[in-house]
Amino acid sequence: MNEYDSKNSNSMLDDEDELTVKQLIDGLEKLDQWNPVSTPNLQWFQENAELEKKRIRKKQWKDLLTFISVAVFMLSVVIAVVYRQPINFLYFQLVGIILLPLALNKPRKKVSNV
Repeated sequence: MNEYDSKNSNSMLDDEDELTVKQLIDGLEKLDQWNPVSTPNLQWFQENAELEKKRIRKKQWKDLLTFISVAVFMLSVVIAVVYRQPINFLYFQLVGIILLPLALNKPRKKVSNV
């Protein structure tokens, strides 16, 4: 009797699974009909890819020049402070050491593994 119940419940689950799969396939086919997928023209895609590469290259050069400019400025300020007034350089170092833990102590979002 118990064996019959397990076979019967398995066949009911199989029927439900088949019905669910059929409903999913029907729904996906309806989505395909509502939003037809068209492949872009190869030439259009290549042009857009080239334009994007140029835009990224231009942005990278701009970022690199900005970085170099800021680095040179900061280095020149540090050198000027060290050679003209070394005590001020030590004060800046002390302030930096004190403020570093505050700058690194950012609240982080906790991720739950549910």
